[in-house]
Amino acid sequence: MRPIDKDILPSLLGYNIRRAQIALWRDFARTVAAGEIRPGMFSALALARANPGIAQVELASELGIDKASMVTLIDRLEDAGWILRTRSSEDRRRQSISITAAGERTYKSLKREMLEHERKFAELFSKRELAQLVRLLQRLHDVPV
Repeated sequence: MRPIDKDILPSLLGYNIRRAQIALWRDFARTVAAGEIRPGMFSALALARANPGIAQVELASELGIDKASMVTLIDRLEDAGWILRTRSSEDRRRQSISITAAGERTYKSLKREMLEHERKFAELFSKRELAQLVRLLQRLHDVPV
């Protein structure tokens, strides 16, 4: 097989972030819940656990996903019995999200698997490099678009 000329791709931020995301996604699918859960589901479950009664719209905003996708994600978590969605008595448009006892058990199991998955990639960096990488990535996802 001959080497592939990648033109400008190796110098592009988006290309490199996407390639890194693909590597993380593939390992996540193999190692976390045997591929039965997606990263967004884990993130939503973690946020619901840490913020009892968080509004569905707040979850969508924090995860950077649109309202329709958030509804589908919450439906999956609710169907699994991991969260409860309740309509606010003060504002009927607001959906409050809380984790269930089954969700708490699932979260604890998934968290162990998630930390093991992350460890594989974190070990590629020194603690200082990893902290810097995370800060730099946070700078990107905090840019309003």
